[in-house]
Amino acid sequence: MKRFIIPALAVLCAALAACGQNAERKTIFAMDAAAEISIIGENADSAFSAVEKELYRLDALMSRGRETSDVCHLNDNGSGEISADTAAVIKTALDISRETDGAFDITTAPLTDAWGFFNQSYRVPSDAEIQDILPRVGYENVTLNGNSVTLKGGARIDLGGIAKGYACGRAAEILRDSGIKSALISFGQSTIEAIGDKGNGAPWKIGIADPEDPTEYFMTLEITDECISTSGSYERYFEQGGKKYHHILGPSTGYPVENGLMSVSVICADPTRADALSTALFVMGRDKAAEFWKTNGGFDAIFITEGKKIYITPGLRDKISEPDGWVLETIE
Repeated sequence: MKRFIIPALAVLCAALAACGQNAERKTIFAMDAAAEISIIGENADSAFSAVEKELYRLDALMSRGRETSDVCHLNDNGSGEISADTAAVIKTALDISRETDGAFDITTAPLTDAWGFFNQSYRVPSDAEIQDILPRVGYENVTLNGNSVTLKGGARIDLGGIAKGYACGRAAEILRDSGIKSALISFGQSTIEAIGDKGNGAPWKIGIADPEDPTEYFMTLEITDECISTSGSYERYFEQGGKKYHHILGPSTGYPVENGLMSVSVICADPTRADALSTALFVMGRDKAAEFWKTNGGFDAIFITEGKKIYITPGLRDKISEPDGWVLETIE
């Protein structure tokens, strides 16, 4: 049995070097991930300090690994009063769960535990064990009233699929409030937010990992004042009996999703929404996810599938490079 954790996105160093200005960088470890922040311009030191303080504060509120967090308090007690930030994340999560018919769900914690993805004790649970867990999974088991939350039926929550996006958004707010006009935030190597452009009018260029060799990027995407968040089957997985089991679990089945997708990236102005939607669209599968995009809009998306095919929404046509050996098609 073996496990790999591979970055879903890689920020190109050339994106900073090409701007003709020096960028100051700092890495902050919070929410079980490394957040790399690159700033061009003045006031970087004070901005870094403010962002670091905020990320540590949010980590203390939302991490399942901290016994004093809001999340642990709710999971241990089944109900309670929580901070305004945690309540905001849960509200957005529940809204997206309703929009996506449960494809995104914060109550998959018991399933994540059963598969060993939370504590890294990897195993394939029996079907009977999964069937026993499934009644506890479902966003309908979460009731939010202001800052008060009730978990029904033994439900437990995990905000790992949305909290990093929220943290990325808060970091961006702080940088903008500090007068920063050009910056790049890479949170957990799967959610990246661009503030402004590179300082010379050119967009930031983001490298997207090759799902067949995630240590390398195989195409680039240009973004300005928006976020890209990616969910991929190659990010976290283990192998047992010659089969690979990845961490994106279907809330309705309890098993790793198998629908031909290798990764989904969502590009929009709201990193919290991008974070959650990238998971939801992966769970839906390409066809259903494309219909969701057509109906709801407000974002762009990249679907990378088995068989070396890439599908993009029309807004990305002039922003993305075409990788060699892959078929690139536009969803209409």
